[in-house]
Amino acid sequence: MDKFEVTNRQFKQFVDGDGYRKREYWKPEFTKDGRVVSWEEGIREFVDATGRPGPRTWALGAYPDGQENFPVGGVSWYEAAAYCESVGRTLPTLFHWCQAAGVQALDYIIQLSNIGSRSPAPVGSHQGLSPYGSYDMAGNVKEWCWNSAGNQRFILGGAWNEPGYMFGDPDARSPFDRSPANGFRCAKYDDPQSLPAPLTG
Repeated sequence: MDKFEVTNRQFKQFVDGDGYRKREYWKPEFTKDGRVVSWEEGIREFVDATGRPGPRTWALGAYPDGQENFPVGGVSWYEAAAYCESVGRTLPTLFHWCQAAGVQALDYIIQLSNIGSRSPAPVGSHQGLSPYGSYDMAGNVKEWCWNSAGNQRFILGGAWNEPGYMFGDPDARSPFDRSPANGFRCAKYDDPQSLPAPLTG
């Protein structure tokens, strides 16, 4: 599991490297409201405020000034999965994320995390550390996970603008949802092929 959430600076490398045009990064087919949509139809939705490829919270293909170390937000599950694929990683499963986050210690972690506040913060600037050494698993941005819940995908941890109990409350949204608080971190497994099917469903 990555120590930090993916930052604006890191995601900018994906954007500048034509990540939105390289179909080899976009492995899961686009499914919206229970129906498969074409690549061309799906990818058209993933633009910034000025119509360029990129997170919803960006403009002119760039993140806001001075926010290079802030977690990227305003990305769909598909964008998160494609970025992870581009760097040889994957989104964590729901089960790995929950284990790494230490939700059983919720009361202690949220006191030191960016949750229930007014804005995101640079990654690692709060001391809410998980038992396995990852920062910001509670708050800052919500984090997409691999697993599905019907036609939705899990997104966990709560966000800066949500109450503390959301750290331990599983949430699921459309994989096309691009709310400003939607972010992610990546994971890398020693042997992805060995993961039991029930963990990746």
